[in-house]
Amino acid sequence: MAINRHAVEVGVLTAVGNYLIFAHMLPPIADVRRADAMDQDVSTAEKQAIILATGWTILVSTLVQSWETFIVAGAAAVGVDFAYKHAIAVTPETGKIRDSSMMSLDGGTSHPLPDYAMEE
Repeated sequence: MAINRHAVEVGVLTAVGNYLIFAHMLPPIADVRRADAMDQDVSTAEKQAIILATGWTILVSTLVQSWETFIVAGAAAVGVDFAYKHAIAVTPETGKIRDSSMMSLDGGTSHPLPDYAMEE
């Protein structure tokens, strides 16, 4: 099965539309990283943006009747959404991701190593 060139072109244009949806509804990623971690306002706007981008992608893909359009535009929407989700979770003071309870997600506190320090 050959890839339909025009469907991929429409997918790229739809991906640009998805990016514009995120750019309109959210501040730049650099500003989101500098805000407090797990900011509810930004998180809510991000959820609304991915719902709108998904609807836009489904609408265009249905009109074109092409899976190629859906795959290209959907991958772009998921990529932009992943970047925003990561930026929302970053704590500005440390530059690291923490969960909503402010515990580190690196697993450093889940199984601490025994202390082998030599006492003098």
